[in-house]
Amino acid sequence: MPLEDWANGVLGNTPLDADRLNARDRKLQESLVQLVRDPESLFAGYITRDADGAPISAVVEWPDKEDGQPITGTYSGVASVQFPGSINRYTITRVTNTGTVTYTQPTVTRDGVTGQVVNRPPIEVS
Repeated sequence: MPLEDWANGVLGNTPLDADRLNARDRKLQESLVQLVRDPESLFAGYITRDADGAPISAVVEWPDKEDGQPITGTYSGVASVQFPGSINRYTITRVTNTGTVTYTQPTVTRDGVTGQVVNRPPIEVS
């Protein structure tokens, strides 16, 4: 069942109603987006790095489980040409029994001298 798709009347004998379940799903989604802001915290296993050390691909493992099995996905980063070793944008997937969710960090804007991020657009979820 996709997040935030609960409807009253189909819940059976549960003390939770659709509003409470949808609120729970929104909080879960917010937590997952926070994890995605630090992609290396989700890396599990081999990490492919470019010649400058920027992580450009990896398998990820989410901290929760589904049917007793870890939830996994993939990370794909696009390295900065101007500031070697840095990532300008990336995607992370979360693959579950109900489908795949993709989290995308759109391209950040960097200070032209120091390379520090000066604008980080919000994570997009699709």
